[in-house]
Amino acid sequence: MPEKKKISAAPSWLGLSEDRQSFLFIPERAHVVRRIFELAIGGMGSYAIANYLDERKVPTFTQTTKWDHTTIDYMLRNRATYGEYQPKSFASGHKKGIPNGPPVSGYYPAVIDQETFERAQIARQQNLANRGRKGNDLANIFAGLTTCGYCGDEIVFHRVSNVQVLACTQVFDGNGCTRTAWTYRDFEATVFAFLIHPALSQRFRGEQRSALPELAERVAKCLTAQKPYFATRVEIAILLKQTVTHLALYSAGVIESPRLPSAQISKDVRGRFLEIRLWDGPVDKYLSVL
Repeated sequence: MPEKKKISAAPSWLGLSEDRQSFLFIPERAHVVRRIFELAIGGMGSYAIANYLDERKVPTFTQTTKWDHTTIDYMLRNRATYGEYQPKSFASGHKKGIPNGPPVSGYYPAVIDQETFERAQIARQQNLANRGRKGNDLANIFAGLTTCGYCGDEIVFHRVSNVQVLACTQVFDGNGCTRTAWTYRDFEATVFAFLIHPALSQRFRGEQRSALPELAERVAKCLTAQKPYFATRVEIAILLKQTVTHLALYSAGVIESPRLPSAQISKDVRGRFLEIRLWDGPVDKYLSVL
């Protein structure tokens, strides 16, 4: 029987066996890769993920002390995460190589499955609200959760007269709906006040019953801090996606007719309300590693 060909290189979250004939996970790095995909699926961009990892003092996979957003981007695009290997040719001085033949499925042990990889690609494309954001704050922890109670379209994070608000995309597209908005700070406080109420957790069992007190603890930590921790807000955003399945805003309150398309956007209309539906099933396996 011919000797099995030895392998020489592996992605940064994999090592080689002593005989150099198989790949082995580096457990702590594999956990970080899964976390990065989890955060991307949750709506975070590469800059925000890098900030999160730095604040949590997560070691990089190289000699550098800080995570770089280009490393995050590359990892999220790298099909080796679900086991695919693309042979490359480095002839003619190509430093990064050029594809040489079809990709090989199952070459590496998969750190995530292909479905998770595809979900991350979709989330990256849809990450409009926080696109280009490089700061140390997570402006909208409800990204991807909020919809308009009137037309069903997406509610987006926006700035009106230097005030951060949530409003229907139809308003900004000029297609109608109510030209009203909910100031973000007030909306966040309203949702938190409901979700962290002790009586609410008594209505749930199993995983969800433990998720609500954890959410309350993290919210309290964030509210009492003089400067809210970026990483804590990230974890709150992830817990929200475990807890909330539907979050509809009725920002126009009891107003029955929409404002004229040319009218100024009105903020915090009296009688506004929201509708929350909570998840009471098993927590998604890729949104449960905290």
